[in-house]
Amino acid sequence: MFQDSDDENMLVGLRESDDAAVYEVADGMSVIQTVDFFPPIVDDPWTYGAISAANAMSDVYAMGGDVKFGLNIVGWPEDLDTTYLQEVLRGGAEKLLEAGALVAGGHTVKSQEPLFGLSVSGLVQSEKLVRTSGAQLNDLLVITKPIGTGVALTACKGNAELASSLLPAVIQSMLVLNQKGSETGLRCNVSAMTDVTGFGLVGHAAEMADQSNVTLVIRSGSVPLFADVIDLVDNSGLSGGLGSNKAGLLKKIGNPDTLSSNLLDLFFDPQTSGPLLLSLAPPDATEFCNEMESLGQQCWIIGEVTEFSGSSILFD
Repeated sequence: MFQDSDDENMLVGLRESDDAAVYEVADGMSVIQTVDFFPPIVDDPWTYGAISAANAMSDVYAMGGDVKFGLNIVGWPEDLDTTYLQEVLRGGAEKLLEAGALVAGGHTVKSQEPLFGLSVSGLVQSEKLVRTSGAQLNDLLVITKPIGTGVALTACKGNAELASSLLPAVIQSMLVLNQKGSETGLRCNVSAMTDVTGFGLVGHAAEMADQSNVTLVIRSGSVPLFADVIDLVDNSGLSGGLGSNKAGLLKKIGNPDTLSSNLLDLFFDPQTSGPLLLSLAPPDATEFCNEMESLGQQCWIIGEVTEFSGSSILFD
């Protein structure tokens, strides 16, 4: 297996599990680098591009960084109208502009299906870098968006009536940048932070627990879900990602039988442009929630950090 070199400026790389790579380029200043891309998850090309950009930027925000620019990554079928691609690129570029960043170029290849994403570069003062490994005993866990994008998107495929009622709220959530949550977390002395994406709530919470040598107790009834999504788990044709997450991560939960099967599945659901999960001391968590409310963004306290009890996650 490839390993990091002994370069002391490589602050985060292959040796530890975190949201992005971090390299210190000058005394006190580091570059955060990440990449993400995927096939279309919505029909509208602008929206696809914008969600892809928000998703790609999220890892930089999860580490407390400021996004500076992105490079487009495109795979495009030869027989697909390039006007669609133009809208995808416009959506991505406008979402970066919203973040105060720029598209600086990219690369395109021919592919069997459309693919779009970005390689994103950000900056962070090295002392303000936020890791998954910093969760402290008695911290509270706060999440900034509802869960269930994967189930919702899968269930709405080929079901126009369901899509018209369910998808607007899901799409709006995916379009929201995690920028304000990250900036507010930094002001409120966040202990640890990650974004909930492809490995679902369980996967990313377990990573925080394992890296911090603690157990996260999650109050299952406090976790926000998109409206009606729990009722779609049985008949949505669950994605392969949810199944593989559950198979690989179920062992991280000490008491999975306390949850209904539908709710448990939702906690393994892969998220696209999902929420931030933050660990904050109780007074800081209160301040964080108050500040987010003043910014017009929701958040929910969903649990607490306890001493390691033999499992990464326990549900209350």
